[in-house]
This record gives sequence, C-alpha cells and structure tokens, in this order.
Amino acid sequence: MQSKKSEQKQLRSEIQNLRQELAAVSQENSDLKLLLKTITDHADCIEAQLHRSNEQLKVEIKERSRAQKALQFLLAMFVRDTIDLQILLDTTTEHGDLIEELMHDRSIRDPLTELFNRRYLEQSFPCVLEQAKTQEKPLSLMMMDIDRFKRFNDTFGHQAGDAVLQTVGQFLRDRLRSSDIACRYGGEELMAILPATPIEAASRLAERLRQEVKGLTVEFPNRALDAISMSFGVAAFPQHGTTGGELIRAADAALYRAKVEGRDRVVCAERSENSEFRVQNEG
Repeated sequence: MQSKKSEQKQLRSEIQNLRQELAAVSQENSDLKLLLKTITDHADCIEAQLHRSNEQLKVEIKERSRAQKALQFLLAMFVRDTIDLQILLDTTTEHGDLIEELMHDRSIRDPLTELFNRRYLEQSFPCVLEQAKTQEKPLSLMMMDIDRFKRFNDTFGHQAGDAVLQTVGQFLRDRLRSSDIACRYGGEELMAILPATPIEAASRLAERLRQEVKGLTVEFPNRALDAISMSFGVAAFPQHGTTGGELIRAADAALYRAKVEGRDRVVCAERSENSEFRVQNEG
C-alpha cells in the first residue's frame, strides 16, 4: 500500500514537471512567433536600409577612387613643376649675366622701333655731354621728324604707322655708329646723340639720311605705302648750348624751322641776338 502511494506521488510530480516544461515551450513558441512577426513586419524597412547602406558605400568608394586619382595627378604635376623649376634655376644660374643683360636691354629700348627710349636718353645724355666737356670734344644732336606721319595712320590705319616707325627705326640702326645714341623721343619724333661729331659732320650725316630715307619701301599689307620723307634739326656743343636742355631746345627749334620752311630738309640751330635759343613748338 505504501509503495503504491509513493508511485502516485512520483507520477504527480512528473506530471507537474511536464506541465511546467510544456508552459515553457509554449512561452518560447510565443516569443518565436512574436520575433518572426516583427521580422516579417520590418523586413522591407531593413532591406531598404541595407540597400541605402550599400549605395552609400559604393559612393564612398568612388569618391575615394576619384580623390586618389586627383592626388596622383597633383603629385605628378608637382614632380613635373619641380623639375621645370630646377631646369629654370639651372638655366638662370648658368646664363644669369646674359639674362640680366637682356632684361636691361628691354628696359631701355622702345619696343616698336627698337631704338633707345626717352628714359635712357635722359639717363645717358648728361654723361655723354660731361665726357665731351672733359675731353674738350664736340658733340652734335639731331632731332628728326617723319613728315606728314598722320596721313599714314589716317589713310592706312595705325598699324601702317607702326610699320613706318619700325622701318625708320631699322634704317637708323643700320646707318648710325655703335657709339651714337638713337632714340624714339616721342610719337614720330626721333633723336640721335653723336659723340665726337662737329656740327659740319652732323649736318652732312643728316643730309645723307634725309636723301636715303626717301628710298625706303614699306609693305603693308602686301602693298607699298607712300614714300617717306623726314625733317632734321641739328645742334652742337658747345656753340649751340652747354647743357642737355639747351641743346635739345636748339635742335628742336631748328627742326621746327625745317617743318615751317617746307619739310624734307636739314636745318642747323642758330642763336638769337640776345644769345637765347629760339624755341617754338609745332602746332
């Protein structure tokens, strides 16, 4: 009898355990169903989020690739520029004197005629004149003007006028000595300083230049322009002045007389009765 009661008790205990296990399994089943429902409900959202993350990753990869290529390009340019700068530095170092000479030459020359510019004239004339005084040698000055220059610009255009100036500039560089200083004084007015040259020699030179310039031919474009003629005013140290300003005014006054008397001629400077130079400006 006692044994039977014991078995019944054990059976009830096992049944109780089974009920507890069944309840646990039921709860787990409910949790799984809830999880499955949640996953199912949010599957589209999760898939969309994964797609966005994937697309963003692709964009970042492209941007990194682009940045890397740009960096490689900049690096290549830097290397190339470094090499170019090194070549320039080597060239400058090797030919520094020549480059300096070329830069100086460009700063003192008129770019159109390639004659010296007025700035160089103002710097060099006092030195040349002082040398003439010290050595007691003559010095002459020629002022030159292209006759009726305005007609070239008005008839053919300003480029034609430039072509005339270039031709006359080359003409003077070919005819004058290396010791002479020929410059573009302003517009179509030119000047030449002739060291160690008396007034008689300067007048003869001016007359020769006046005749030869009329033989120049200027092609523009593919057609010959009108013949060129020039007027000359000549002055000399010491008889026409002892300073640069006096000589320039004397030569300019002589040039004015040449223009008034009909152009295409050479006129030498002269003194007025009160020893003042005649200074007039062409209108």
